[in-house]
Amino acid sequence: MPYLVLILGIIIGLYALYRFFIKASPEQVRNLIHYTIVTLFCLVLIFFALTSRIIISLALLTLSIPFIISHLKGKTKSKKEDNED
Repeated sequence: MPYLVLILGIIIGLYALYRFFIKASPEQVRNLIHYTIVTLFCLVLIFFALTSRIIISLALLTLSIPFIISHLKGKTKSKKEDNED
């Protein structure tokens, strides 16, 4: 029975995702993909930290610093462009 509920939930989730992709603008799709990747990366970091693999977690965190910096620079640049309009 739990597998049936899980399969039903997955089907409903995939249908909702399908409907979202049909009606969404390219900017919304880009934001969804970006935040999904960031969320998955954070979950991986938390998993490694909780399972006593802190060294792997620290290494991944160190590797992500350039991406975080570029993301923050992009946000600052887009805010400046919005303020100019």
